[in-house]
Amino acid sequence: MRSGEIDIGAVRAVSWDVDGTLYSTRRLTARFWLAVLSASLGGNASAAWRAAVAMRRFRKRMEQVRANGGRLETDDASIEERVALEQAWLSPEIAALGARPGVASALSAFGARFESQVALSDFEPTHKLACLGLIDGFDAIYSGERLGYLKPSPEPFRRILRDLDLQPENLLHIGDRPETDGAGAKAAGCRVLVLGRDFRSFAGLESMLASMEPGTRR
Repeated sequence: MRSGEIDIGAVRAVSWDVDGTLYSTRRLTARFWLAVLSASLGGNASAAWRAAVAMRRFRKRMEQVRANGGRLETDDASIEERVALEQAWLSPEIAALGARPGVASALSAFGARFESQVALSDFEPTHKLACLGLIDGFDAIYSGERLGYLKPSPEPFRRILRDLDLQPENLLHIGDRPETDGAGAKAAGCRVLVLGRDFRSFAGLESMLASMEPGTRR
């Protein structure tokens, strides 16, 4: 669904994807591999490569889950184990990388405009949001893996709708992948804007919001 199909006057809450949307996963991957190389040269090669292999296997398995509809069976212990690994190897790089330009301003503008603003990530995002300095911008944080469903499943969106007592047209989702964010939101009946398709920058997204009068269509 493109911006021109959104009745902004019906929107009451916004959900934001985290990985790839609020920060660049491509740039994070490059920084991570540099950190692995640096650790290897510094005599910590074994731990560095174990971390790299573990995270690569995890991502591959999650893409298989997506391809099979997004239903995921896991437990909090395994999630916390992976989060600890990410905190050791990714959190410093996320903090150094920072959010995409204009994200903080756009979050503030959307937060002032709508009743609720939540984070909806496939993978536990709390530590990432803390590293980005954005955690206070959200009323709630949702992790698809803790809910048992990854996008493109519509179930994470339906959970938000139930929790916030909203109709599908009341929720606008902002993400970066049409095949996951876009498909999942659409399947739940929600509105969606995709980075790189519907808007090119967060300054542009903020301007788009400002130009949309309640009850009108663009």
